[in-house]
Amino acid sequence: MIRTQYYVKDAFGVPEFSGPDELSTLGEWVAADIQLSPLSVLEAIDLVAEAKANPGFAPEDLDGNAHTVTISPQGVRVENFFVEHVQGEYTLDDAFRVLVDFWDYCCLAIPEKVDARRRQYAEENGHDPLAGIRDFLAA
Repeated sequence: MIRTQYYVKDAFGVPEFSGPDELSTLGEWVAADIQLSPLSVLEAIDLVAEAKANPGFAPEDLDGNAHTVTISPQGVRVENFFVEHVQGEYTLDDAFRVLVDFWDYCCLAIPEKVDARRRQYAEENGHDPLAGIRDFLAA
């Protein structure tokens, strides 16, 4: 069984959030909308890191299959398109922690893709959002 802090591989072989209830909507957004797309995980990590570092960061909206997310210096707001009461507001630190944990899940679930996508993201964006946080598995 693949397990990191907040994610497990469910019976269907897809990621499922298993963390604290207070982070469940955030975790569900990551598992349902970002899924196992390393470039999308890196983009979300990068946006949260930028919002943490820059108080003048303009809010950024991300729309997915079931959720819309707004990332701003004030935090991360997640809303489900289909279920009105499924929403939440999270600190940037909580969002960052959940996203980095999902990156760790991706490293275990799809190891053949993560390094190449991380290099691609760094080349296309001029920086690595995980620099100093996670090392490359292979150089």
